[in-house]
Amino acid sequence: MKDTMKRINKVALLPASVALLLLASEVNVAATNSIVLSTYATIEFAEADIFERETAAREVTIENDVKTAPTIAPKWKFKTGGAVYSSPAVSGGVVYFGSYDHHLYAADAVSGRGLWKFKTEGRISSQPAIADGVVFFGSQDNRLYAVDAATGRERWKFKTNYAVVSSPIVAGGVVYFGGTNGMLYALDAATGAEKWQFNSGTGVPSSPVVAGDTVYIGYALGLYAVDVQTGQKKWRAKTDTTVLAAPAIAEGIVYFGSLDEHLRAVDAKTGEERWKFKAGGIIPFAPAVAGGIVYFAGADGHLYAVDVKNGKEKWKWKSPVGITSSPIIADGNLYFGSSQGLHAVNAETGQPAGMFSTNRIVTSTPIIAEKIIYFGGWDGSLYAVR
Repeated sequence: MKDTMKRINKVALLPASVALLLLASEVNVAATNSIVLSTYATIEFAEADIFERETAAREVTIENDVKTAPTIAPKWKFKTGGAVYSSPAVSGGVVYFGSYDHHLYAADAVSGRGLWKFKTEGRISSQPAIADGVVFFGSQDNRLYAVDAATGRERWKFKTNYAVVSSPIVAGGVVYFGGTNGMLYALDAATGAEKWQFNSGTGVPSSPVVAGDTVYIGYALGLYAVDVQTGQKKWRAKTDTTVLAAPAIAEGIVYFGSLDEHLRAVDAKTGEERWKFKAGGIIPFAPAVAGGIVYFAGADGHLYAVDVKNGKEKWKWKSPVGITSSPIIADGNLYFGSSQGLHAVNAETGQPAGMFSTNRIVTSTPIIAEKIIYFGGWDGSLYAVR
């Protein structure tokens, strides 16, 4: 327990939901899954207070390099009854996203007009996945849901023993997702029937990624590669502590960050480490890869650009208002959330390229479709900007 309490000092500097997952996974290493459940619930009830204190503590003056960046123009915003931690997903001209008001929403991607909403019994921090006219997402009511993308009507639901904060992925007619009970699940996408489950032995807050015949997922002590057909372990890459976010895969290499402050590159087939890069703080966000560079953010407030071949730093940029989401790459820019809104940084130079202020934390990783950027905020809104 002393080790867990030592982590709280670092946790307090993170967005509340990131802190929630971090603490749940940390306790999961130190104790049993039953303790994780009670700890998770306790932190969940306190999360609103943590967030408000954190927001007050982050009152800062935005420095000149951010002030003078071009302003990103608003298109529309959609207000919900709770914080939008969930990253959105866009398909067929519709944007789907979850809210802490327990609802999954569907809105017209161009106008922002609400189309339908689906109520669960818990907060939604899982990013939806859409396949074959069905939306799949997890809820903190311990269930994974499948609902009709056009109508919002429930197709099926699958109950676990713990909150589902991992974002699902669909491949080959199968839905994969992680559970805070330590399980990686594979379900039939059409029926919700379980095909197999893989027990990591500790918490799985990470979201899975599928490439070929392998599903990759982070857990409390590293990264697993699991056979998509059988659910059997292929290999494990060990870290000193939790892999909180989804890995990125490019040209046979898996890139992932850890709370041990390292970004690692490992062989996708064998798990053999190619290199690792030491950041200035824990890495709770997913990396992005493009043009021979892997980009990632750390809790030290830096955005890093590292050469994929050797792990050497190309550049790093310090955000004066923190970084609170994973970055994405589009049109030569990196987009990510901060304690003040959405930011853009030039991927080649690492210099500020734009911003959109929400005056509240953005932990939702932005999504870009048809040159429109969609992201959620802790003010309860989903934003569309360009």
